[in-house]
Amino acid sequence: MYKKLLIGTSVILSIIFSFTFCFAADEMNQAVNGVRNVVGGAENTMEDAAQGMSNMAKDATNNIEKGANNTAKNIGNAMNNNDDNNKNYAASRTAAEVGAESTFLGISSTVWTWIIVGIAVAALIALVWYFSTQKTNNHYDD
Repeated sequence: MYKKLLIGTSVILSIIFSFTFCFAADEMNQAVNGVRNVVGGAENTMEDAAQGMSNMAKDATNNIEKGANNTAKNIGNAMNNNDDNNKNYAASRTAAEVGAESTFLGISSTVWTWIIVGIAVAALIALVWYFSTQKTNNHYDD
């Protein structure tokens, strides 16, 4: 009797566990499929967003290129029209004449510029020499 009860209980428990295992496997498959669907949906969303951003950047660069081409074309047309309108234009010099009147103490502005540059270079060399002698000659107060 004890053996029959043990065998019967074993069979009933194995049947219960086999159905539970199948039920759990089915739930697990559903969970895995749900995760796959969520990940796939997120992947599709990211791909769509990246594609949209890519298209937006392409459109922006195309619009900039078209605008630059139109601007260049308009400038060229304006220059051609301006050349046609200004064929009879003659420019005259409005600046002061360069000659003996534009000197100071009989020296032209170009010579004065070189004199000032020379003085600045000499002062720079003197400063570098002065500071380098201070660095190499260590004077100590004992």
